[in-house]
Amino acid sequence: MPCQIDDIHLVDAVIISHNHYDHLSHPTVLKIKELHPNVHFFVPLGNKKWFVDKCGIHNVTELDWWESRDIQLTATSTKGRTDSTPSVTETSDGKKAAPKEILASIGCLPCQHTSARTPFDKSHTLWASWSVESGGKKVWFGGDTGYRAVPKLPKGENDYDPKFNFPHCPAFKQIGSLRGPFDLGLIPIGAYDPRFIMSPMHANPYDSVNIFTDTKCRRAMGIHWGAWVLTEENVLEPPQLLKKALKWKDLPEEGVFDVCDIGESREFPEAGDRSRL
Repeated sequence: MPCQIDDIHLVDAVIISHNHYDHLSHPTVLKIKELHPNVHFFVPLGNKKWFVDKCGIHNVTELDWWESRDIQLTATSTKGRTDSTPSVTETSDGKKAAPKEILASIGCLPCQHTSARTPFDKSHTLWASWSVESGGKKVWFGGDTGYRAVPKLPKGENDYDPKFNFPHCPAFKQIGSLRGPFDLGLIPIGAYDPRFIMSPMHANPYDSVNIFTDTKCRRAMGIHWGAWVLTEENVLEPPQLLKKALKWKDLPEEGVFDVCDIGESREFPEAGDRSRL
């Protein structure tokens, strides 16, 4: 792991994409709650019950696709730390409290995936991508997602060959049209091989570049690679394949859709602007 939970100084809110174990860890959630008692969790539809029953956590907002909430952060002091007390409000009625320190809008959005904690509850709870808007900046977090389902093809065949016309998920263009553009996209690029098994659930870098353009992200960071060995591709292959996919899409190979090394931090300043993402 690049860091421990103790190394993260402030945790105001946590966004959960879905309930697979590599994205929703029971001991991690409990540790975050221990260190940051005022933390607020945002989860897709059907997941709040797990937090209440398994973790005793009630500071949870459960959302369906296309729903959003405002979160207002007010500084307090807890256990010697400078934490925040989030206040979550509806956005549908148009009544927003004046921000004391930070006001953010958290949006639950679609993606193409699934969910399960056991062999018997597949797709019983919702999975999601998310948007976070604050201070005039907007970020899209893709969560786990596929782009289209690809059947098993003869060895060496490229499923993006023009002779194939496999349909793709329309939700990403809807996200771009209705909630974009985004200053930064956090887009998964790994865990895609074997392609005919993983494509409905995990994007490969060619899918990722299409998701990038569909969602109208100005810049992006490739995520969901290098941390877990889940599939058959080489663990370092996704960033290499991403460069080829960007070239295929006539996009710059650097400076638009990048990756961080494991444990690296990156700032995204706007030109002529002191704000940071």
